[in-house]
Amino acid sequence: MATHTRYAIIGTGNIGSALAILFDRAGIDVSIANTRGPESIPEFGTTVHAVTLEEALESDVIFIAIPFLAVEDFGKKLPNWDGKIVIDTTNAYYAPNAEAVLKGRLSSDFAAEALPGAVIVKAFNQLPAKTLAAKNPSAQSKRVLFVSSNSEDASTEVARLVEQLGLAAVELGRIDEGGRLIQAPNALVLRNLVEQPFA
Repeated sequence: MATHTRYAIIGTGNIGSALAILFDRAGIDVSIANTRGPESIPEFGTTVHAVTLEEALESDVIFIAIPFLAVEDFGKKLPNWDGKIVIDTTNAYYAPNAEAVLKGRLSSDFAAEALPGAVIVKAFNQLPAKTLAAKNPSAQSKRVLFVSSNSEDASTEVARLVEQLGLAAVELGRIDEGGRLIQAPNALVLRNLVEQPFA
């Protein structure tokens, strides 16, 4: 029997797997799905539940950890995305033909158009998957993760989740302002920053 969770990860590639590791380490329940079905998903731990794509889409907060060029088709999985927070982990910069698809838009603006009604949060895309999944350098330090959204409430909620996952959240404000900095290849992408307590 499927377990309904507040959070779901769509995609079981490098980033999706890194996210699953973070959730398992933090002991937070999350669903995980891909287009091949739950039987194709490896075991990540007791709090990570392999489900069908349809079951995962029932969650309230959904991570899209899929190739950027798959976002448009993925958006057709629901007639509308009202009430969903969608965390966009994609990096369009590395996708072939991305400039022609974006036509000058930010990748999260494209995601917002593809998922009508969703509240988009840009996060979990600045670091390589292995770094994202790695344990913090020490018990006193936390790896920094940037969060951006046009919704203050959604940004706050995702920042809180980032902290629960054992990372340090830095909110950047609106996607067209601070969020632009975490669209590859801009200034904050691939910056592996660590928050240390004051001595």
